[in-house]
Amino acid sequence: MSPPAPDPLAQALAGLDWLLGRVTRYLERYGARLTGRPDGPTGAHTSVEEARRILSGAALHPAAAALGLSVDPPPGRPPPPESIAGPLARLAARFGLSALEARLLFAAAAPGLSLDIARLYTFAWADFTRKQPPVGFLAELICDDPRAALAAHAAFRARGTLARCGLIALHPADGWTPDPPLVHRGVTVPEPVMAWLRGEPPAPGAGLVHRLAPAPDAEDPELPEAVTARLDEALRQAIDDLDGRPRVVVVGLPGSGRRAAVVAAARRAGVEVLTLDLDDLPPEAAAGALLAAGREARMRGRVLLLTLDATLDPPERKGLSVALDHFARHHAGPLVLATASTDRLDRLPDARVEVVLPLPEAHEQDRRWRDAFAEAGLRHPDDLPATLASQFSVTPGTLRAVVLETAEALRLRPGAPLRPEVDPVLLAEAIHRRSGHALGALAEPVTTTLNWGDVVLPDEVVERLREVRAHARYRTRVFDDWGFRRKLSYGRGLTCLFSGPPGTGKTMMAGILARDLGRAMYKVDLSRVVSKWVGETEKNLGRIFDEAARAQVILFFDEADSLFARRTEVKSSNDRFANMEVNYLLQRMEQYDGMSILTTNFERGLDAAFKRRLRFRVHFPLPEEAERAELWRRMIPDELPRDAELPFARLGRRYKMSGGNIKNAVLRAAFYAAEGEGRLTSALLRKAADAEMREMGRL
Repeated sequence: MSPPAPDPLAQALAGLDWLLGRVTRYLERYGARLTGRPDGPTGAHTSVEEARRILSGAALHPAAAALGLSVDPPPGRPPPPESIAGPLARLAARFGLSALEARLLFAAAAPGLSLDIARLYTFAWADFTRKQPPVGFLAELICDDPRAALAAHAAFRARGTLARCGLIALHPADGWTPDPPLVHRGVTVPEPVMAWLRGEPPAPGAGLVHRLAPAPDAEDPELPEAVTARLDEALRQAIDDLDGRPRVVVVGLPGSGRRAAVVAAARRAGVEVLTLDLDDLPPEAAAGALLAAGREARMRGRVLLLTLDATLDPPERKGLSVALDHFARHHAGPLVLATASTDRLDRLPDARVEVVLPLPEAHEQDRRWRDAFAEAGLRHPDDLPATLASQFSVTPGTLRAVVLETAEALRLRPGAPLRPEVDPVLLAEAIHRRSGHALGALAEPVTTTLNWGDVVLPDEVVERLREVRAHARYRTRVFDDWGFRRKLSYGRGLTCLFSGPPGTGKTMMAGILARDLGRAMYKVDLSRVVSKWVGETEKNLGRIFDEAARAQVILFFDEADSLFARRTEVKSSNDRFANMEVNYLLQRMEQYDGMSILTTNFERGLDAAFKRRLRFRVHFPLPEEAERAELWRRMIPDELPRDAELPFARLGRRYKMSGGNIKNAVLRAAFYAAEGEGRLTSALLRKAADAEMREMGRL
């Protein structure tokens, strides 16, 4: 019959009891060192004889012998090998502690493990009000040689392993300045370390309970084979080569499977993952949280995964940026950072491997849409998944969340069937809500209630605009299904320039195109983008393009000539920096894979190299007489009371206005009618048109 398996907790407690016995013997020896005469201790003062021995460097052995104490603490009963190689030994091995550091750590932890030891400590330093053992006391407690005590002092410094890894915390001493000498600082051991020494499963410290957690098991994400192999190799290198401290940076949008990919790679390497989300971490708490996270990961022998998607640019986030930079340089363990953009990690060490998680290809997204609709119990037109795949490039996580949200909204409608049909409008709105972009800081959303039926433009302009719509709608089929993406390494974005006099419908058509394509459109606020500080304009533009790609929106640059102006001959530093901004814009526009619309009233002011990068250039002319008459007619809502016959043809012939001016005149006439008889008349329209012409300086 085989012997029963040893109880791990009983072994840990046996080892703990043995270690506490050693601390008790340390205290006996410490008491012997503080005795003044062989016939007994002197109490609270130090005797002349002891002072002489200390100054002369004489050994303290005679005083110990007078008390009947051994010079070195006897080992007592030998502990079980399993226990002494248990919590403390494993902790020392995982953090690379020396024998001296391990003894100091346990001596600092002892009063938190035993009330008797705590009382003996306070008696030894003759101060019952103080609960934290000072550095000097701990050093003298376990060291006989003064040089060893000095080495013990050094072990407590901030650069030492104990403090740097969060195994101890140092506190100011009462009655000293805010920066007291190290020898007088109090030492405590965090509760997670105490729990480890007691043989308990380690638990995150206070403040990290909701942020630091084991990564849950998840399905292995469907990634390209090359990406999976690169991630596996990078993670194994980070686990094996702790001296080089390589870092793994996983780049991908939220929902792209970053966490699941890291968990799967770690599982294949035989380790588990601990995660910490930095986005909702207060900057002032960042340093402490990262220190605790690193300690927990090393104690558990796990890979630490940090996620960061929010930008670190604002000044209020500087504390997090500095703390992350310091932690990444000094954490001696496998570390993975997941982020949406490497721009957020520009301060991190160069010793890192970047693994980019791509979005699924169009055919793969088509399949995922169909699977998600079936899983949610939704009916859909057969061509809807392909249409969605061509219009939106979303992460797998976002796709599933959007379908579930839409299904819930459809089932809440009165009289909804068990298997409702997908509403594309609800679906598009859910996609925009879950894009998680930060464009609102630098751009404003633009919406319109108009449609193609409200457009009054020359036939050749309308035909050109329909071609723009076709390029936007079928770009996935052309680039992905028909292989043009391999032929074009850059410049796949759809950049359109709408030029023409003010009021000719440029902004209106941009809004109609966005609505027709089911895309949100954001107007870039140049006042928030252009900065007088060198490099800030480029940084702001970079953020705009990054967030636009993330949000799957159309970028709208109004009065683009002010931003995309001609480069000039460099005659001063101002010229050089202005040209740098234009050069950066040209690069980003070429790299941008989305759709952007620019409007200008002065096309000749645009840089020539920029014009070559435009896919479409559409000129909006001033309307002719027939077009002006039609604009007068279409601008008047059906709900407005009016005369049966209004002189639209005469208004179009007499007043040479743009569509914007005609809109203003009709609105002015409506207010005239509201103030008068409550009816729109020919006289009121002429009065409003004359007023508009005067404001234009033409009457």
